[in-house]
Amino acid sequence: MTIVILAEKPSVANDIANVLGVKGKHETHWQGDGIVVTWAVGHLLQLKYMDDYDAAFKDWRKTVDRLPYVPETFEYKPIGGRGKKQLTAVSKLIKDKSVTEIVNACDAAREGELIFRTIVQHTKSKAKTSRMWLQSMTKDAITTAYEGRRDGTEYNALKDAAYARSEADWIIGMNGSRIANSFLPRKRNERAAISLGRVQTATLAMVVDHELEVLAHKPLPFWQLNADFKAGEASWNARWERTNHVDNPDEPDYKPHRIVEQAEHDRLKAIIESGAKADVEETRRDAKEKPPLNFDLTSLQREANNLWSWSAKRTLGIAQNLYADLKLTTYPRTDSRHLPTDMKLPTYPRTDSRHLPTDMKEEISKIVRQLGAQDDYNDHSSTLISDGLQNTGRNFDDAKVSDHFAIIPTGKIPDGFTSQDHKKLYDLIVRTFLASWYPQAVWDVQKRIATIEKERFLKEVRTIKSPGWRAVRPKKQDLPDGWNTLPTNPCKADISDFEFKEEKSKPKGRLKEAGLLRLMEHAGKHIEDEDLAAALKEKGLGTPATRADTIEKLVDRGYILRARGGSISAAAHGI
Repeated sequence: MTIVILAEKPSVANDIANVLGVKGKHETHWQGDGIVVTWAVGHLLQLKYMDDYDAAFKDWRKTVDRLPYVPETFEYKPIGGRGKKQLTAVSKLIKDKSVTEIVNACDAAREGELIFRTIVQHTKSKAKTSRMWLQSMTKDAITTAYEGRRDGTEYNALKDAAYARSEADWIIGMNGSRIANSFLPRKRNERAAISLGRVQTATLAMVVDHELEVLAHKPLPFWQLNADFKAGEASWNARWERTNHVDNPDEPDYKPHRIVEQAEHDRLKAIIESGAKADVEETRRDAKEKPPLNFDLTSLQREANNLWSWSAKRTLGIAQNLYADLKLTTYPRTDSRHLPTDMKLPTYPRTDSRHLPTDMKEEISKIVRQLGAQDDYNDHSSTLISDGLQNTGRNFDDAKVSDHFAIIPTGKIPDGFTSQDHKKLYDLIVRTFLASWYPQAVWDVQKRIATIEKERFLKEVRTIKSPGWRAVRPKKQDLPDGWNTLPTNPCKADISDFEFKEEKSKPKGRLKEAGLLRLMEHAGKHIEDEDLAAALKEKGLGTPATRADTIEKLVDRGYILRARGGSISAAAHGI
């Protein structure tokens, strides 16, 4: 009697084999006493094309009147390339007469279920199936998941969700692309096929909507008034803002600091030139800043785009290297969605996982200590060891983890980095991990209001009061030269200079990938149809693992353009 365990990727199979004591290493699997551990390489099978069902569909134009085409039964075929050899090997292992059980150790989510089910279906095996629900790859987690594996039929709802997503993609992609190529206007001599997709076309629509708003913008000329104030040793520059300003949705460019009427300009100029002193009052308050959660893939991609203008694909590639090749960080394709609520398991919120399972508490303390061996992190590691880990209730949350937990360092000391990019991303992940266990930062927010004849000039600055987690991930403080302390509070101040700067309103900035990723993540928030909005709630477009590929697909197909500075706009072809 043999049990075959099928993992989604070789690294997971290796971990499982090591924990279960399966010692015999072969090119395509591990083999031990009564246990075989093998792996897929992601998806090994794909849905057949239309012309696989009916050769007549090879001619798109002649068969357009038969669309939409939905096969009575969807069928799968092997994907070519290196996966074909592994599929043959896995099939041979599963079909062996000694096999009595096939264990699904693929990722604990919808796609992992689909990979396993399609392979087993391809082999036509009648053996019993079961599921190892792996939320982390610690020794205890693997042992518990194996010993507590459950009947595969308990996951049929997850299987249905997986097949439904796959078939929906096929129906929209196959039919939509054929319709588009047959009827949408095209440039002369344009050979590239027009491609539509369930995620890709919806993502493109959001970029186009944003682009059309940018193109439709009509500049509004205005003045901005700034004045230099001096009171004792304190000097600062402040901006005038209208008192009791009311936003007008019909005039979004009309802001409280924008002067659009000549009469208002002249009135303010006369007040300043009168030589009257300003009444100055300063208020202070504490602003508390929570420490960050650890990254999931989407938040890591957004942060790298904000900091360094990296594309989502670039971040994914480097994160994948840090995980798979350098073993410095955990698995980056983090996602906790797609779990049907009728599964006989705890129900999980359908949100990206930036949390950790509770069974990792000991492991986390160990990682914090190990990071202290690196000079850049020694002080922070020592502080956490001395003061203890904060925010444990926030960071450890089993209810918010499913197939993978947050992206964190493994504690392994780097031997060196393949590139500066790898070093930068590793440092960002490590510092965010350490910061997540620190107390909140407290900022001292000082606001000066200078008033002349009921006209207000405002200036606010922030300085760190209690660093907390900002000791690990510092942020620039904006205390200007000459700010100093007011002689009294309140006090009088002189205006030493002023300027009416002539400007024109600008359209909203073009999207960067961080903004597009956020739109994809929260797609559906502003849909008016209540049923559609409810269906999309907390799901978004695509998954963290596929969003980068979707953006690259749109760039490669000429639907969107990526500027050198990282901004994204819709191409005419995309519109």
